[in-house]
Amino acid sequence: MKKITTLQALTIIIIVLFTVSVNAQITKGNWMVGGSGSFSYSKTDSKNSNSGGTNINYVSKGIYSISLEPNIGYFFLDRLAIGTKISYINGFVEGSKLDSEGMNLSFGPYARYYIFKDKNLINLFVEPSYYKFFSKGLGNSSGYGLKSGLVIFLNSSVGFESSIAYGKSSSKNADSYNVFLGFGLQIHLEKDK
Repeated sequence: MKKITTLQALTIIIIVLFTVSVNAQITKGNWMVGGSGSFSYSKTDSKNSNSGGTNINYVSKGIYSISLEPNIGYFFLDRLAIGTKISYINGFVEGSKLDSEGMNLSFGPYARYYIFKDKNLINLFVEPSYYKFFSKGLGNSSGYGLKSGLVIFLNSSVGFESSIAYGKSSSKNADSYNVFLGFGLQIHLEKDK
């Protein structure tokens, strides 16, 4: 009896996943509700001016954080959902805990576009977003993000996703650049017939 190698088994699994169809509810008129959790690393450049205010020095700090991000969206077109999301973020600055007396929140709109048609078990998405960030420890800021990922539909309504995202935010005191690695679950609610 011939043994199947790991590479052969992985190839078979990938072929099956890309050929099975599930009719995911990513069509016009449906709702999407879900969320994700992510781990991120960001680099913050603080703007410090001297006493005269003419010279500006930049101080860089690395921040590691964990975030939870619930979202809701509506499919205005097939494969295109527009919605809003909120993020709760807790982090650490170079080994010390951030000031956690206040909540670290961001809020803003997003648009998500699924690349493949609704019949695929696996789909890819891109998601640009804009957000306002509110933090007692880091100050308020605004920014934008771009998220991309892979969704595996467990059935016609539930999708498990993994994603990578980039975000940039600015305030009067600092510029922040973020890279997020995340996992999430989305529930696609079918419209009434």
